[in-house]
Amino acid sequence: MWILNSHRNLLKRQILGFALFLIMGDQFMEAQIAVDEKGTFLFTGASMDIPGNNKFVFYYGYSPSDNFQALVALPFFKLHKNIQFMPGYMVTKTDGNEVFTNLQHHFLPSLIFNFKLSERFTLTDRNMYFRLERKNADAVSFYRNRIGLIYHTKLFKKPADIFVHDAMFWSLESGKFTRNRVILGTTVKAFKWLSPQFWYVLQNDTGLLPRHQFYVILTVPLENFGVFKKKEKLVNN
Repeated sequence: MWILNSHRNLLKRQILGFALFLIMGDQFMEAQIAVDEKGTFLFTGASMDIPGNNKFVFYYGYSPSDNFQALVALPFFKLHKNIQFMPGYMVTKTDGNEVFTNLQHHFLPSLIFNFKLSERFTLTDRNMYFRLERKNADAVSFYRNRIGLIYHTKLFKKPADIFVHDAMFWSLESGKFTRNRVILGTTVKAFKWLSPQFWYVLQNDTGLLPRHQFYVILTVPLENFGVFKKKEKLVNN
């Protein structure tokens, strides 16, 4: 498909920039660690299969450091073996934080490209139109690109993914980059009833101090219990 060929060329340029960014990351963190801010976030929710080899994920999130709450709905629709469409939505509420107004609506339509490089590695690239509507403030829009590499392995004899992502935010109002997030994390299929994720995020916003963020994301995989699982037709011999 022509869209895959053109996207591969874009990915080559992004991978080069991504690699250079990671090489410089250690020096940057050492220079900033004395003044950086920190945040902690906990998300709990569930995933489920929906008809057509698609998936739906929803979460409730809370941050004691930011006095932050969120509800997140992320449906994933498979368009091609390498392409997914995600018309995501999130509503957040934060009191007493100068970065946020009290209530925000996040519209997150995305095209996600996944390229399996080998049995161990997958290259992923999420392209998002990010629309943020705020109470008592003007709405803002961004193009967000998140490129990453996933390593498929086992931890404690359980299937696991270890990943690194770099997410860049481009303001469609100002025509400038406004945020960059480097994400290091892992997902472990620890139990039939629970798949925990652990993230470390280094976030840089224009005009603000860098932030170290720590996420714990607990997902109950309802698909393991047959939710919306297709029933096999009985064949009479």
